[in-house]
Amino acid sequence: MAGILFATHGGPTAEGAGRVATLLAERCNTSLRTLGVLEPLPVVDSGFGAVYMPSPGEDEAMRGALRASVAEQLQRSGASVSPEIQVGSAASEIASAARRQAAEVIVIGLGPHHLLDRALGHETALQLVQHASTPVLAVPATMTSLPRRVVAAMDFSPTSVASARICASWLVRGDVLQLVHVTSARPGGISPESRAAAENALAAITTQIRAPDGVTFEQTVVEGEPAAQLLDLAAAKNADLIALGSHGYGIWKRLTIGSVASKIIRLSPRAVLVTPIGGLVTGSA
Repeated sequence: MAGILFATHGGPTAEGAGRVATLLAERCNTSLRTLGVLEPLPVVDSGFGAVYMPSPGEDEAMRGALRASVAEQLQRSGASVSPEIQVGSAASEIASAARRQAAEVIVIGLGPHHLLDRALGHETALQLVQHASTPVLAVPATMTSLPRRVVAAMDFSPTSVASARICASWLVRGDVLQLVHVTSARPGGISPESRAAAENALAAITTQIRAPDGVTFEQTVVEGEPAAQLLDLAAAKNADLIALGSHGYGIWKRLTIGSVASKIIRLSPRAVLVTPIGGLVTGSA
């Protein structure tokens, strides 16, 4: 791997991401870099002609507080790296840092579990997938170990295959990579011919994915709404991670990453890996 970028604000929602990023760097024998982004305070107009702007001293104090918080989190995670601190929009700064460092993956906290909490927050993970050309691994705060069972959504796009390949490289003997294709619901269900074609396509992809000895591949074809089916299957299988690809291009990438990916990021209580289309161009996938 070219290296892992752990992006954090040092808060509780990034605790799992810190542990997973550290363990992943150790398993893959690669470098770990850490970035904290300080979003600038807004300039406030009181309405009486007096405009408040943070002083250089206040900015430096906030930088110091963020650096100390991130350093403490890294210590709790068992990582011995010094954090880099940038000022700006979190998603933009993280995506830019990953490109500069040629990072293989960005690891970030998934944020609050409850949908309403995420809707009211910044949803940095979702914004980051919209901006990044690097695969993004969003990790829930409670995660304490590397994934053992992965549900990889396969729509047969290059990004979905890339996500499966990335996950396969993280697994070890005894782990499971389950390739899942979701077809649209139809009256009477999926035909035997369509199911056989999808199963054959999954089998062909399995032969293209390298995994360590002892990793088990499973193949599943289900019918229904993709995000709901993937979430339900991951819960039923007690999976640690859902992997999928994003299809955004150009300006549309900034507006949407696809309904399936956005729903999974917003609703999943388990880790989510998304490979954006830009990851194929940069070679990170």
